[in-house]
Amino acid sequence: MKLLWVLIALGGISIWLIPNTLSIFSGGHSYYNVDPVGSQVPCIKCHGDIQLEIHTGFIHKNFTCSDCHRVQKGVQYASGDNAYERLIYVNITGPSMIGNRVLATTIQNYQNGNFPTSISGEITIDQWAAAGNDKIELRDQNGFYKGSMTPGEAGILYNYEKEKKISTYINGVPLDMDNLTRFGMLDTRKINVNPYGSDDLTGAGANEITPGLLAHASSTILCTECHSEYLINTPDIIHEAFIKYGMEHNTNDNCIACHTATAVSINWTRPSTIAFETNSNGNNITIVNTYMTKPVKMTTFGNMSADVIAISDVAND
Repeated sequence: MKLLWVLIALGGISIWLIPNTLSIFSGGHSYYNVDPVGSQVPCIKCHGDIQLEIHTGFIHKNFTCSDCHRVQKGVQYASGDNAYERLIYVNITGPSMIGNRVLATTIQNYQNGNFPTSISGEITIDQWAAAGNDKIELRDQNGFYKGSMTPGEAGILYNYEKEKKISTYINGVPLDMDNLTRFGMLDTRKINVNPYGSDDLTGAGANEITPGLLAHASSTILCTECHSEYLINTPDIIHEAFIKYGMEHNTNDNCIACHTATAVSINWTRPSTIAFETNSNGNNITIVNTYMTKPVKMTTFGNMSADVIAISDVAND
C-alpha cells in the first residue's frame, strides 16, 4: 500500500516537474537564429533600456525601432557563421574575353577591408597579398591569403563591384560533398569558384566561426530628416550653431544632449565684462562707446530641466 502511495506521489511530481523542465529549453533557453542573411534577435533583447526611455516619453512613444534605424547598404545585421563572402570584380578597361572575376574569401577578410578594390588581370590574389597589401594576421596557418580568385585577362583592370554572403549549409546539409571534409573547418582557398554559376565546395569544408566586426543593426537617421522644417524656421542663433554642427559632423549627439535626459556640458567663452561709456544731459543718455574686456572660459553642466548642476571656475585666455 505504501509503495502505491509512493508511486502516486512520484507520478504527481513528474506531471508538474517534467513539463516545466522541458519548457526551460523550449522557452527561456531557446536561441535566436543568427545566420549569413541576418538576425532574428529583437532589438529589445539588448536595448530594453532605450525602448523604455522612448516609450515612456511623449512625442516618440509610438515609434518603432525601424522608424529611426534603417538597414544601411553594406552593413549587415550580424556576422554569419558557416558562410563565406563572394566578391564580384568587373572589367573597367574595355573589351575582354573575361568580363568578371570572382573572389571567394572569409567574412572576416571582407569586414576588415582585407581584399583588393582593384586588381589587374595579370595579378592573382596571392600576388596581391605577397606585395604587402593584405593583413598578415588574417592569413591562414600556412601564411597564405584566405581566398581563391578566378583568373583575369592580361592588360585588363577589374574593380570591386559588390559582394554576397554564401551559406556553406543548405537546410542543415553541408555544401561540401566530400565525406572526409564536409564537417571540417572551411578553407576558402579550396573553394572552386565558378564565375558563371554556383561555387563548388567539395573538399573545402563547411564550418566557419566568424566574429562580428561591422555594425550589427542599422544606421541612425539624423533628426534633421524629420525635423528639417522646424530647424529651418528656428530663429535662435544659438540653436543654429548646434544644428550646423550636427549637420556638418553627421551626428545627432547635439540634439540628443538637449532633448533627452542626458546631462549637457557646455564650454562658454565670453567677455568677463562689457563696458559702456555714456554721456547724459540730465534727460537723455547717449552711448558713446562699448567694449569688451578680456574673454574668459567656464563650463556649465546641467540637465534637461535647465537646472545647472555645476559650474567651473573662470579661466582666462
